[in-house]
Amino acid sequence: MSSNRSLRRSMNTAVVASVLLARHTTRSCRPRPAFLVPSFGSQKAKSTPARGGFSTNAADPYGIVRSASLDATGPDAWKSLSSRDCQRLLETASQAARAAGAVITAHLGCAAELEAGATHHSSPAIDVKTNIKDIVTEYDKQAQLAVETIVRAAYPTHSFLGEEDVDPGAAASEAALSTTVQNSESGYVWICDPIDGTANFASGLRLCAVTMAVVYQGITVVGVVYDPHEDELFAAVRGQGATVNGQPLRVADTVTNVHDAIVNAGCPADPAAFATSMRGVLALNGTCRGIRVVACSALTLSWIAAGRLAAHFGYDLSSWDLAAGALLVQEAGGVVTGLDGSEYQLSTRNMLCSNGHVHEDILQVLREADAVSFRRSL
Repeated sequence: MSSNRSLRRSMNTAVVASVLLARHTTRSCRPRPAFLVPSFGSQKAKSTPARGGFSTNAADPYGIVRSASLDATGPDAWKSLSSRDCQRLLETASQAARAAGAVITAHLGCAAELEAGATHHSSPAIDVKTNIKDIVTEYDKQAQLAVETIVRAAYPTHSFLGEEDVDPGAAASEAALSTTVQNSESGYVWICDPIDGTANFASGLRLCAVTMAVVYQGITVVGVVYDPHEDELFAAVRGQGATVNGQPLRVADTVTNVHDAIVNAGCPADPAAFATSMRGVLALNGTCRGIRVVACSALTLSWIAAGRLAAHFGYDLSSWDLAAGALLVQEAGGVVTGLDGSEYQLSTRNMLCSNGHVHEDILQVLREADAVSFRRSL
């Protein structure tokens, strides 16, 4: 029975990969872009691609040519990207996110696949990573395979950082981000969490999503979050705003007082971080209208961008948890900072995202509650 079950899983994985590849090469199956990206200015292509550049060939189905100024570095390097560059990045990210979303909807509630008497440690479906709150399923890996297959087919020279390729633990995710960004010859890094909210997904809760960010020279230029259960594709391009299914997004400008705010709290796996988060919850509970603990940063940040939540604070978040959602919030008119009030960067792990109006008030409450930092226990 065990060998048959393993064989079926292997066959299923192969079938999924084959279907995704077929979809990728079929033009009619490509999702329509959320929006067209206005040009940043006229760009001329080099006759010979530079380091990490592109040429029109079978491995580059979109026929993208590297713009002349793409070797620029520094915080403003992203401005050298042409509208065509950004549009193709967005199209590929959207297609890949939808492919991973198909895996999510097909296997929602996979914990029910556990046989009677099986444990999370012995189950073929679920494995524990750092502790019982930090798990991974075989479908996380299938979803990431779906994403990476599409990304690498379109952009073979780009670097790819997926959660499922990184060892468990905060230190490992920090190191992986630093190494991948520094060693990317093209300057591009695709950062992906194929199933954000894995515990929710495994239990059958529809509070999970695909999150993807495209980083150029250390700056997030494209962010996509896909909620397959609601078929909502949240998308943002730096400097060009944010949308959901093509409609513009805007944070909740009517919520100007923290007393009227619905705030989502982080649910970190590290016990020390969790205790810090609960101090923040207790302090804010008497100050704001309501506290939620959704345990899916991709969704909660998207909901802030859509005006459905006022704020979200979290601890020890990895780049794949935060990069896409942070861009969505910023492009929808919101604010993202570290919990110490510092400017958000790709390496930020303790953060507050908000509509901007309640940002400083929430930071002050968290400071007074000693809920802005912690010492890792894992």
